[in-house]
Amino acid sequence: MAPPTPDTMTATHAIQPIIIIKESAYIVKGYIGKYTEGINDFWMYRERNNSVIDSIVIHDNLIQYIMDSLEWIPSKNPSLQGTPSGRGINYHGETLFDIHSSETLISIFSSWKSLIKNAPDKFELTGEFVYSEADNQEGDYKKSVFNRDEVITQFEKIILMSEALAKGEFYLYHFGI
Repeated sequence: MAPPTPDTMTATHAIQPIIIIKESAYIVKGYIGKYTEGINDFWMYRERNNSVIDSIVIHDNLIQYIMDSLEWIPSKNPSLQGTPSGRGINYHGETLFDIHSSETLISIFSSWKSLIKNAPDKFELTGEFVYSEADNQEGDYKKSVFNRDEVITQFEKIILMSEALAKGEFYLYHFGI
């Protein structure tokens, strides 16, 4: 099977130079002990972990497109001592969302979902500026093609996960690149 091209790429493919990038989020019941200890075990065995209720993967290019709005979400950084509170996602690490994050998560992803409903079946988003490999003088904006219904389904799942956060019994873990 041939690798996807920009014309055939959907939200399930990641086309990146050298590295394939995906964003992952897991909703879990209860806080998984001292988060900074055993994160590798949690990541490796997440599919068999009884605390993991559900998960979702969202294409990195889509995360980058909506990144500014994600910076408004109350969050915690479990990679730092004391798991300090902050805002937004830890793009290159882990982020913890809890009951305090739920309302903003629901609002942001509901808004994006409403906007995406107006897109054609396959739609293109403009990403970062990329210089050509031949020289650093020319380049173009990276284009990513997504399937509208897949993106809406992903956003609906994040909304459902966020509604579970509002109950105060669950946490949403984001694993960045």
